[in-house]
Amino acid sequence: MKKSSVKALRLTAMCVLLGSALVGCGGGGGGGYSFPIVTTPQKPDTPPPDTRVAVTSITVFGDSLSDVGTYAAATGDPANPGKFTVNPGKVWVENIADAFGLTVTPNRSLTLDETASGVKGAGVGTATVIGGNGYAEGGARIAALPSESGIGNNQIVAPISRQITNYLASHAKFPATELVVLDGGGNDTYAQFSSVCWGTEDNGPGTGGGNATIAGATSEIMTAAYAQVANIKRIHDNGAPVVLVAAASDWSGNPFGAHYLSDAYQTTGCYTKVPASQITAWTDQFNAILKAGIAGMSNVVYVDFASDFADAVTNPTKYGFVNVDAPACTVASAALCTAATLVAPDAATTYLWSDAFHPTPRGHQLLSDSALNALKATTKKSS
Repeated sequence: MKKSSVKALRLTAMCVLLGSALVGCGGGGGGGYSFPIVTTPQKPDTPPPDTRVAVTSITVFGDSLSDVGTYAAATGDPANPGKFTVNPGKVWVENIADAFGLTVTPNRSLTLDETASGVKGAGVGTATVIGGNGYAEGGARIAALPSESGIGNNQIVAPISRQITNYLASHAKFPATELVVLDGGGNDTYAQFSSVCWGTEDNGPGTGGGNATIAGATSEIMTAAYAQVANIKRIHDNGAPVVLVAAASDWSGNPFGAHYLSDAYQTTGCYTKVPASQITAWTDQFNAILKAGIAGMSNVVYVDFASDFADAVTNPTKYGFVNVDAPACTVASAALCTAATLVAPDAATTYLWSDAFHPTPRGHQLLSDSALNALKATTKKSS
């Protein structure tokens, strides 16, 4: 074999072994070959800019779930801030504020009302502006009156729409680094239950005494839901960079619902039966309208706590609960509940419910954990 043929075979073998490392082999005359092109490794892609909002302030609108102490004066106890949990434990919006190094304090102070509370001699409840960033008030509905507090004057407890109006009257716009938190809807479904079952006039003029209907109540729920969408749009249009919106809660499974929505109670206690399934249907209807209404708002974060409560009820030991069915407090309203009024010394952390309607501080922690997780993509703590 000629030397040139041997050389060609060697080059062919070399090409096979080197494979894709070589750009090419053989080529021009004389049996030469081309060397591989050595390229400089590319640097990793530059990370995208961090567009999360560095939160420096917080404002809260809503009802008893987010009330941070509107009813402190109503308790008659200087050590009791009057939150709807085991006092002085924190509610979920306070835990959120803590995560950003912030605090929430009540915007108004409401006193005890005799008609709402049933406490003889309490007089007519009053409201005084004290200037905090927590506008949520226990009993607040989305836009309608009367409110449903059970403690304060239900003609002056501010609906959420009025809370927002009050904020804008003194601030004009929301700061560019503010987190706005909003909840509501549960008192509107409760008001419709009260009207249909008990004959109160909360469903509108002329609906008392057993005249309210499921159909009329359903229409009112829709009205409330659209009003909440309008509330969020006002916040959005007035500059809020991030709005955390909590879905309306389905209270059919709490201790209150378990008793008053039972067939045994409603057979003798209601003008018209309102079963637990109706509360769920109203809640689902409200939340469907809410979700559709905010779908195009990029700065709105929606969170629904239904699955958190459902998991806690199904797997109580997972969260350290020993009781998820009964209230931890021995008083009717959580606003009046303290460590001295518990069924057990550790009930604030081992019970899910404080009174028949509201979570304990441990229950609120479930909510804030879920909310903070939902906020990770849009917010960060200011450095």
